Amino acid sequence: MRIEELSGAVCQFRPWLEDFRHKTYEPAFRDYCARFGPLYDQAAGEAEDLRTLAGALLDALERNWRDQRPWNRGAVRASEKQMLVVYLSPMLLEREEPRCRELCEALREAWSARWPKDGYRTAGFEKIQSGFRNAIMGIELRGFQREDS
Repeated sequence: MRIEELSGAVCQFRPWLEDFRHKTYEPAFRDYCARFGPLYDQAAGEAEDLRTLAGALLDALERNWRDQRPWNRGAVRASEKQMLVVYLSPMLLEREEPRCRELCEALREAWSARWPKDGYRTAGFEKIQSGFRNAIMGIELRGFQREDS
């Protein structure tokens, strides 16, 4: 499979993470699924071993980190991990291709095996979407409804 295309779903994080906000996450997530979902369906369906595919994807992410300037590597790694958590994993959990859910778990396990102190947990889109709060500086604003203009 074209690992560069698959890793693009994580490495091209800027437009997606900019839309990781209460009002814009849902349409951005749907666009993300439409763009990358078929690639992952095909890759998961064709892969002989999903752990090998997960390892190849993590290898591509590591290459991307090495290509960054030294002072930017940590920020890129953190952004790509956020992409795994809030876009790629929920997408894989929602796909109709049954092996996508297995790929999601294989990715999480491979990440935890490589970086045991930096693991992550997966959650579906609905759970992530429900986690947004109306707050200013950590103070929750209950009953506040802002009109979109």
